[in-house]
Amino acid sequence: MGYFGGVAKVSRGPWFRDFFVEDDGLDWFYTFLDNDGNKCYLLSNNMNIKDRDQFSWMYHTMVRNNRISWFAGLWLGFETVTKVGYFKNMALGWRFLSCLGLGYAYKSAMMMYSSQHYNPVVGAFLRKYSSSVKRDLFEIKDEKKEYFYIDTSEYMNYSNATLSDEYHTNHGPQPVS
Repeated sequence: MGYFGGVAKVSRGPWFRDFFVEDDGLDWFYTFLDNDGNKCYLLSNNMNIKDRDQFSWMYHTMVRNNRISWFAGLWLGFETVTKVGYFKNMALGWRFLSCLGLGYAYKSAMMMYSSQHYNPVVGAFLRKYSSSVKRDLFEIKDEKKEYFYIDTSEYMNYSNATLSDEYHTNHGPQPVS
């Protein structure tokens, strides 16, 4: 199954988006689109420690900016819908949808401004580690994890006869031989 063959430990539900960063408990796994629109993957363990921390901080800053922009955008959308006469005459459902649409528009404008500051740096990190960026999940190699890999292809390659009884220890369940 490769590096990402394990079972996901978190419920993703319908709100999960494929382009979020995924945490497997050991390192970060970034999914993004390249210039051609192809999905690419970068494992943070293939970066050096300093760059990994800086990239993670930058990612979390962008997530924080996105959440702040959503809050401010929805607030501005609500204020627009309640103050502008065009929206006051609408039915309640249309006003709600207008509030969501305006909130998204305000949020997008704020994120475009915020992205001007982070886009060059994120692009520089991705260009620096372009040799570690892969288009297929199973192409990702992580030497640090491969060092700790335990071969489980042969289950319990011993029997009761090969275990010693000199200390009367319990060896647990044994294969039938």
